[in-house]
Amino acid sequence: MSPSSGWTEHPPPNSFVLPELKIVYISVTKAACTSLRWMIADLAGEDLDSFPRSLSAHQTRLMTIHGGRDRRCPKVPRLSDLRQRDLSGITPDEGWFVFAVVRDPWSRLWSAWQSKFLVRHAKYVRHYQDRLWFPRVPDDAAEVVRDWRRFVDERPWQVDQRLRQDHHFTPQARAVRPRQLPYTKIYDLTDMASLAADLGAHLATQGRSHELYLPRSNETPLAITAEVLADGVADRVRELYAADFRAFGDRWDLGGLRLAPDGWTQDAVRHVAFQTQANERIGDLSVRAKRLHRELARTRQPKLLPIETVERRARSSRKVVRLVRKVRRYRRRLQVATRTQLRPQPHERRRDLSTGGVDGVA
Repeated sequence: MSPSSGWTEHPPPNSFVLPELKIVYISVTKAACTSLRWMIADLAGEDLDSFPRSLSAHQTRLMTIHGGRDRRCPKVPRLSDLRQRDLSGITPDEGWFVFAVVRDPWSRLWSAWQSKFLVRHAKYVRHYQDRLWFPRVPDDAAEVVRDWRRFVDERPWQVDQRLRQDHHFTPQARAVRPRQLPYTKIYDLTDMASLAADLGAHLATQGRSHELYLPRSNETPLAITAEVLADGVADRVRELYAADFRAFGDRWDLGGLRLAPDGWTQDAVRHVAFQTQANERIGDLSVRAKRLHRELARTRQPKLLPIETVERRARSSRKVVRLVRKVRRYRRRLQVATRTQLRPQPHERRRDLSTGGVDGVA
């Protein structure tokens, strides 16, 4: 498949298109996607104040940019929303700026594990808390490392059916498709400054001078350390994300990875425990808020019946109408027949008169 045909044959669902500015962003989770989605929404002129109104169990206001995209981001279509004949013209040769951002799999997996499991995001607690690899609320740094290593060893994102579809843990190559899509450039997370400069230059060619809105979002309370990748974990991650290393491996060097000093402070571990409690409470409030929202919607709107019920009732109504018409026809026929039977016929009247004359003479 040539890069120019990648849009038309299989338009990626993780695409964000700004047609008037000739920009396409292919989103990769846990690679600055929260910041970049805010940037795209701002460039599109979306109502940024509407996102924090979400009732979902997001951990921060910035995280509310995720979810409900079709309803809350109407100005940013997907590639699949465009006409087929328009897709073939979306290339850098036609003045489009097409980009994605990727991240080394070591820190990406570490970040995803923390934000979804260690600090107990409500949805992940609901689906996975009974699994043996689900982390404990930690009492010390050693417990964090042990639970992390168990998670990597068990590799549930490759085994569990639901988690296999979770974009936070799937390989980035699957989302980016570097050999199929016509990119201007695929940036690394460590090169966001170049992305901002290149995008600013592109906007200038479109007659648009706009300061980019790139809020920083970080749901990872514990920085990655050498201990996190020790005892074969780094090699295990390299093996599990072989597709990413084949596609982008020349950018990542374990020796050049920015690592924090080993050993998180006890305060940092206590902060993780606090976040788990806060997320549990956020989840409780989200469930309650959604339930109240549904109840309020039912009181404000008439109940909408399923289309099958409406059709069934319509058929029943037509049957009743036909039955009533049939009864009316029978009733009219009966009335006509009754009047005919009660009215004396001409020959009967003559016989009566003749009989009456004879009786009178006698």
